[in-house]
Amino acid sequence: MPLIDEEGFAKLLKTDFTENKFMVFGDDGYLKEVYSDRLIKAVIKDESLKFFNFRTYDEQAQADDIFEDADILPVMSDRTLLFIKNFPLSELGEKVLKEFEEKLKNVPDSSVMVFYYSSSDFSANKKEFPKWSAAIEMFRRVGTAVDLSHRTEKKIVRMLIKGASSRNASISEDAAAYFINVCGEDTGNLLNEFNKLCAFADSQPITKEMIDVCVTKSVDASVFDISAAIFSGNADRAFEITNELLRQKTPVQSILGALIQSYMTVYRYKTVKNAGRSLSEIIGPFGYKGDPGYLFGKISAFANRLEMKKLRSSLDILSEADIKSKSTSVDPASLLTEVIAKLCAV
Repeated sequence: MPLIDEEGFAKLLKTDFTENKFMVFGDDGYLKEVYSDRLIKAVIKDESLKFFNFRTYDEQAQADDIFEDADILPVMSDRTLLFIKNFPLSELGEKVLKEFEEKLKNVPDSSVMVFYYSSSDFSANKKEFPKWSAAIEMFRRVGTAVDLSHRTEKKIVRMLIKGASSRNASISEDAAAYFINVCGEDTGNLLNEFNKLCAFADSQPITKEMIDVCVTKSVDASVFDISAAIFSGNADRAFEITNELLRQKTPVQSILGALIQSYMTVYRYKTVKNAGRSLSEIIGPFGYKGDPGYLFGKISAFANRLEMKKLRSSLDILSEADIKSKSTSVDPASLLTEVIAKLCAV
């Protein structure tokens, strides 16, 4: 069966599905929780029988114990559900994984097995992906592999417009896109901030000004503002945002990681443009989503005037800082302040 996304999984759960082996993963924790709950309710229809027909396991569970439990017949129900969290499939050797696949094939129809991954990132552009690809392919052969990653921007915009209407408010596509840019793509965080924003709007059309006043910026959005301040030569603004993030106790490693990603985006953009290639070529390989014009439009002005030599020097500074940040002898806040100063000097 092909790899399915949120839309495909939602359609499947609305049917009387017969599939009974699932691997659920992706980078959106909220979506994984919501759809896993729907899957559980679709299988365990009688809540009073959940005690008998619903079993959970953690990453320490033994495969033999899980498959042995799969042979237990459900009590006054068609199916029983085995929910296995973070089982280390990536650590199984080729031979053991093949044996595991054979056991999956023999799981009786009366048992539904769900291998759920709460935090692992299986995105194809991530370094963790190769060790999980064999497991994903196995479930595509014998079961259903479900990738619940962040929704595309267009889908989130539609969700926000519809959500605003149901809350007696309104938001334009432009304002919704700006809201996503400020909050990030995590669905759970988006909905929390959006509920707060709609209450603040008090039935008035939601504007960018309201978003700036009411919404807490994501680390990525704040760090992009640091980058923009550095690129425009506004060192005071760069330090102001950095100090605010530190005051909020944002982990320095998160700030540094987002800063590196910001500079890498500019580097990729400039490399592609200098080569006369299409920006769409870097969307998939590097995990970007959405329209290239919108994604890279906000960096185009300073990226075009930034010399490649200076950009490479900045990346060297960030690389060195990333190595230093992993040392316990370095004060993280001092290191970050030093990095911002060096980047401004470049």
